[in-house]
Order: sequence, then C-alpha cells, then structure tokens
Amino acid sequence: MGRRTRPILPILSRRRKLLALFLAGLADLVEIALFPLFLEGAASPFDLVLDLLTAGALWAVAGLRWRYLLAFAAEAIPLVSLFPTWTALVLTLPSEGGWGPRKVGPEPEERGGEEGKPSLPVDRA
Repeated sequence: MGRRTRPILPILSRRRKLLALFLAGLADLVEIALFPLFLEGAASPFDLVLDLLTAGALWAVAGLRWRYLLAFAAEAIPLVSLFPTWTALVLTLPSEGGWGPRKVGPEPEERGGEEGKPSLPVDRA
C-alpha cells in the first residue's frame, strides 16, 4: 500500500509568521525592559504569566508546536529567560515563501519563449 505523507502542521502564511514574530518580539522586549521582575526565571510570577500568555498567543496564531516546550523550558532558567527565546522560536518556524527575496515577473514558460531563446526579436546591431 502507498503511504501518504503530509506535514503534521501546515506551513505558516507569511502574514501569520510576521504576526507571531511581532508577538514574540514584544514578549521578549518586555522581559528585557523589565528584567528585574523576570530575573528569577520560573520563580517569578511575572515571568510565568508572561510566558503563558505568549505561548497562548503563539498557539492561537501559529498552532500548537512542540517547540513551545523548548522555549518554555529555557524561559524557566534564571538569566536565560533574558535571551529572546520566543523570537528565536518563531524564526525557526517554516513559512510560505521564506524570508528571501520574492520573484518578480512571470516564469520563463509564461513569457512565451522556448528555453534559452528570447520570445521577442532582439536587435543585435
């Protein structure tokens, strides 16, 4: 029997990944800006609440991912929680089109020419 393969979770759209990146960056910025409140890691109630809110928001935007557990564990360690773990997590999520430059213009087969030949006459004078 043939085995069908499909991704467990769909790839994020570019818009959803940007929204998740914004939320993660905002959470990391709050942790860094107010670091005395978050210095203790998991022992800080402020850190726990912020991490739960961030994980919930990312879950709503990007779906449930196992990587959230890694970020949550890193956030529980004192001083490590000041590293932008949520932002790093979102940057590792796959998205449509990636972050590279977008192609502009039609594909070669859509231009009407054959492979390696121009579709319009070229003045070679």
